[in-house]
Amino acid sequence: MKYLTVLFFIFGSISASHANKCPEGHFPVRSHPRNAYTKTDGTAVSATQVKEQCRPYRTLKKPEPIFTTISPKNWPNPNEKFKNWTKIQEIKVRAVLEKLPKSITNIGKITLLRSTEKSINPSVSNSENQIIVIYDSISSHDLSRVLSHELAHIYWDSLDYKSKEEFRTTAEWKINRDGQTLSLQRKKVSIQDSYNGPDEDFSNLIELYIQNANNFKDQPSLLKCLENFLK
Repeated sequence: MKYLTVLFFIFGSISASHANKCPEGHFPVRSHPRNAYTKTDGTAVSATQVKEQCRPYRTLKKPEPIFTTISPKNWPNPNEKFKNWTKIQEIKVRAVLEKLPKSITNIGKITLLRSTEKSINPSVSNSENQIIVIYDSISSHDLSRVLSHELAHIYWDSLDYKSKEEFRTTAEWKINRDGQTLSLQRKKVSIQDSYNGPDEDFSNLIELYIQNANNFKDQPSLLKCLENFLK
């Protein structure tokens, strides 16, 4: 299959012993890789390793954007430098956060940085620490779409197994015969890097839904699913 996704099926059941390590109000997340990939528009997205951890179940907290130049702890690129935000740039980001659905924005503190690195990638996010890094190439992209996409990644990584399985089923992600990999079987796929994995597919669909929910008028089950995630 042309767009077969070789993605280890790491979303299976978690042992009781592992689950018992998490305090009340938290759920366990296994360590797993998020592969590097290139979007159809040429945007490069870096690989990252999601650490094994206990995450709190989502509670809506008003977004608190933190605009900083301080490199995040354990940032994968230790030589990356960050520059100051202008007041106009901060205002634009705050305006977008106010307009986007609360389901993805109301996560409390969000650290935002402007990288000095040259990249065709407009942004990258780190879900574990709720960090979004913006590159200068953002000037050729829609800020609302970029932020909604990165916030959707953070949202995805905060979901429990049941919620992720609900999405995978509705979005038509199927387990392959090897029992370890997944592939996307949905016929209508607007952004080709959705084939890279359920997490990227989820972020793309959330981005498209926010842009125009009518994109899914011919996919009622998927439309309802996205509505439920963003209500």
